[in-house]
Amino acid sequence: MTWTKEVAFAKLQDIYTDKVMQDEKRRVFQQVYRHLYEHLDDLAVKSGLKEEAQKQLKFFKEYTFMPGDNLFQSMRYVFLMARGEKEKDPRETESHLNRIYRSLFQPAGLKNPYIPDSFWSTPLGVACLVAQEGVESVYPILDEIMEEEQN
Repeated sequence: MTWTKEVAFAKLQDIYTDKVMQDEKRRVFQQVYRHLYEHLDDLAVKSGLKEEAQKQLKFFKEYTFMPGDNLFQSMRYVFLMARGEKEKDPRETESHLNRIYRSLFQPAGLKNPYIPDSFWSTPLGVACLVAQEGVESVYPILDEIMEEEQN
């Protein structure tokens, strides 16, 4: 298919439903949550989170909303860009992308995150590509999706 920006964004709007975005937030939250507990165990403070903090984290996972400037807000930002919302400020976009990459892919001993190739085929990875390089960068992915839908 020959893509235009408008057609690509329309397709991405069909794909990025609220449910898809919430499911992706839950998936990412689970990864970060597991990582947090692994590091608490590494520091021999596995029970280091107060009961109130544990309740709050459970609430965040269930409702996929966390108040303030955080990973969920960065995910929301790139998802909205993937749905066609215009970029407000390139520095803000870069800040959100850096938070996502750092949170998910930066080990303690490395200065820069190592992002696996498999990430770019996830809903969040595709949204990050759109935010970072423009919707044109995901035309091949959209081609694959259209091919699968036709079969």
